[in-house]
Amino acid sequence: MLTMRDTHTAFDTCHPSVPATYFAAIILIAIFAMQPVCVCVSLAGGLAFSFAARGWHRTLGGLRWQLPMVALVAVANPLFSASGSTLAAQLGSVAIYQESIAYGACAGVLLVAVVLWFEDAACVLTQDRLLQLGARALPTVTLVTSMAAQLVPQLMRRSQTVRTATLASTAAAPEGSRERGIRVADQLMSWSMEDSIERSDAMRARGWGATDRRSCYLPDSFRTSDALALLGIVLLAAVSALLVYVACSQWHFYPTMPRLVAWWGYLPYAALTLFPTVLDLAQRVRWGRLS
Repeated sequence: MLTMRDTHTAFDTCHPSVPATYFAAIILIAIFAMQPVCVCVSLAGGLAFSFAARGWHRTLGGLRWQLPMVALVAVANPLFSASGSTLAAQLGSVAIYQESIAYGACAGVLLVAVVLWFEDAACVLTQDRLLQLGARALPTVTLVTSMAAQLVPQLMRRSQTVRTATLASTAAAPEGSRERGIRVADQLMSWSMEDSIERSDAMRARGWGATDRRSCYLPDSFRTSDALALLGIVLLAAVSALLVYVACSQWHFYPTMPRLVAWWGYLPYAALTLFPTVLDLAQRVRWGRLS
């Protein structure tokens, strides 16, 4: 069953290839950008778009378990990686260095930023839009994905039905026994095999596999504006990736951390991370004025 969402973003008016390209680029850069400024920029961009696309409640609800994870990584890293030159504390024979604490904190923030970007991508790239992307290029994968999305919840519901039926039967094995589990699995297997035969017959009756190229319905057409948006995203991502690589190559945590200085090279990456939020806010202002 295709998932729906209540919120709308500026990417909804674009072809699915546009947000797919953007989030693929931003997530790849964020994963490898292990530098304090780049990590903070990525976190700020992910939070900003999460507030715009997912709302305050869902974003803050996720931060309740994400922020403790940052603290956990920051505390655990100095205990397992005693590296650095600036001693911060001494716990018995374990030396805790400031560089190790900084590395752990940076790694934790990076993890939260990447999780946020994945959540943002899941909000924009819904299941129907992902299926549309692979409808022609990967028809078999698209079919398997769509059927799995339908059949897995159906199998779980049927499992509950079979389990309830066995509980109501006085001849069934006791709850939690191995025999009862075998009965449930056997019934689900029989049910699934019967459904598979019916589905394959229905697919053949509808012409699946009759031709080498499968036709499909595409609700979103690829327009000139989409091509321009893709070109802009690719160019901005390429420039950002190059400058992020330069920033990361000049930074190191061990044995001592260099001093952070203001640099114009962070601006393209900041523009890339804030791009969907600015686009979304601009569209909201535009429609607010029209209404």
